[in-house]
Amino acid sequence: MRVRAVEFQRVCIGTKSSDRRWQSVRLWASRLARYVTSSRSMRQGVVLVAGTTLAFGLDYLFNLVAGRLLSPAEFGTLVALAGAGQVLVVGSRVIQTVITHYVAGFQAKPNAATRTASFFRRTFAAAWVWGGGATLLLLLLSPPFARFLRTDDVPAVMALTATTALMAARPVVGGVLQGTQRFAALGNVQIVQAGLRLAVGVWLMLAGWGAFGAMTALPAASAAALLFGLWLLGRAFWRAAPVEHHQVSSGDFLRYAAYSGAGLVGFALLANMDAILARRYFTPLLAGNYGAAVTLGKVVQFFPLAIVLILFPKAAQRQAEKRDPAGILLPAMLIVGLLCSGVALIYFFFAEPIVRLTVGSAYQVPGSLLGLLGLAMMFLSLANVWLNYFLSLNETRFVYLIWIAMAAQVGLMAVFHQELWHLPAIAAGSGLWLTLAGAVLFWRTRNSQRGGGANAP
Repeated sequence: MRVRAVEFQRVCIGTKSSDRRWQSVRLWASRLARYVTSSRSMRQGVVLVAGTTLAFGLDYLFNLVAGRLLSPAEFGTLVALAGAGQVLVVGSRVIQTVITHYVAGFQAKPNAATRTASFFRRTFAAAWVWGGGATLLLLLLSPPFARFLRTDDVPAVMALTATTALMAARPVVGGVLQGTQRFAALGNVQIVQAGLRLAVGVWLMLAGWGAFGAMTALPAASAAALLFGLWLLGRAFWRAAPVEHHQVSSGDFLRYAAYSGAGLVGFALLANMDAILARRYFTPLLAGNYGAAVTLGKVVQFFPLAIVLILFPKAAQRQAEKRDPAGILLPAMLIVGLLCSGVALIYFFFAEPIVRLTVGSAYQVPGSLLGLLGLAMMFLSLANVWLNYFLSLNETRFVYLIWIAMAAQVGLMAVFHQELWHLPAIAAGSGLWLTLAGAVLFWRTRNSQRGGGANAP
């Protein structure tokens, strides 16, 4: 009887302990829910993650539909143009990054609204001037670039380059929204562009316009997103020039823009060089298969880009307020690592059904190739977090590491491209090296700041 009583007591104690644990979990969850619902910044951050995920999902769906509507050769051309177009996309991100950096800093100063409006008007006008000139130049270079890609579809190349002016003006609007932490509005602009690109692109491809129709959807969607973003900004940004000037010198602006441009363009080349070189080194059929794998691999970057959009202005504003920005970095790295590694593992083990259900059975993508691409995107996504974190703090040393990795990657891919899997394996190595190098630079920077006096927490 004594033994049974002891056992019964243990069971009761264990049950009570389990109940206390569940109560703690429920209490933590309720506190988290209250924090999310009570914080405007957190609510808009959740909306941005959802909106960015939906927008990239629509872009991803566009690529999947294009893979089914176009022939492998046409789809290979589309993927190669999309890879080259990432340079334009990154140019757009450079502009948005620079605008976000300064606008986020304005929020910690007096008269933030008038400073922001003055800065917006100046940069928006300049974006149209420089974007228009770049568009004319790239249109003239379209025929030789088409020959470099070994494609006769010069109109498709011209449709891509015609987007340049729009991709210079729209990120000015996006940078103001991001810098003022209007994340919900920024997410809505992205959804509008992705949704219209899908609708117009599918309509033109069904009409028989091929890769040219798919690329023509981009300028149409970009124009609509620009108009929508201007409407979201409101009339205050178009009133008479405010008395308060933004106080950003041209020298500081150009210096920061140069470093940001070098970092983001270098990273774009790093992340898309395999897709461009696959078209160069392999037959159209193999390049098409690799393009399908790249399309699936890009899904790994959906969530990290949303996290980066939130991280950048918050870190920049914290630094302007003399607060430690590292507190928001480590959770961002953890979230990105968990999300990306989970998708990469799924690709390794379930490649065949994923390829069959998405791009179709016409493409031959082995699990090792798709898994390596997922692994490469994971490490490159972590490197992207480091890049944006350092740029938000005006720390430029990581930019040099990006270009060292890019040069090494191009050299290795030029030598080792006998098999398709060589390309993602080299890209994964580049991403891993940059991730580790970013961690070393982070700790060295923090230790030097502590030695010379750290920011207030």
